[in-house]
Amino acid sequence: MEQVLNAVMDLVVPPASMVMLAFAWSTLPFLRGVEWALKTLTKEDMLGKVVVITGASSATGEQIAYEYARRNANLVLVARREHRLFGIRDNARLLGAGQVLVIAADVVKEDDCRRLVSDTVSYFGQLNHLVNTVSLGHDFNFEEAADTTAFPLLGIEPSEKPPKVNSGL
Repeated sequence: MEQVLNAVMDLVVPPASMVMLAFAWSTLPFLRGVEWALKTLTKEDMLGKVVVITGASSATGEQIAYEYARRNANLVLVARREHRLFGIRDNARLLGAGQVLVIAADVVKEDDCRRLVSDTVSYFGQLNHLVNTVSLGHDFNFEEAADTTAFPLLGIEPSEKPPKVNSGL
């Protein structure tokens, strides 16, 4: 019985898969067109908007800054390595960014976070978007993490730490 079932499956599944693929393939251009239309119609106008990008001196932060610059946003570039931000600022201006503010700050430190928000609002009068590309940058055991380093980035209170779990390792 098993051999008969395998033989039937061998005869039915490949042609059925090809038919399904043919129908799915023909819908791809339509779906791409719908996706393009939605992106075009719902694209937020960034002209005059203020975007704070933390970790802007990293490769990811830099590319995000350039994308917002192409959309004519005002940028606040934040990183610990201020000297690297000046070249990114100049490139962002060439790509169409409005005003670009450079702030040296370590977003793990609460005082630096308050200062960068205060400086941004003082300079631009508003803050519309925050893009956080900063990570902890090292491996750690979550249960043993210092409350002052891990939890502000994760957006949770230290009292919300999950119970210790035995990983079995």
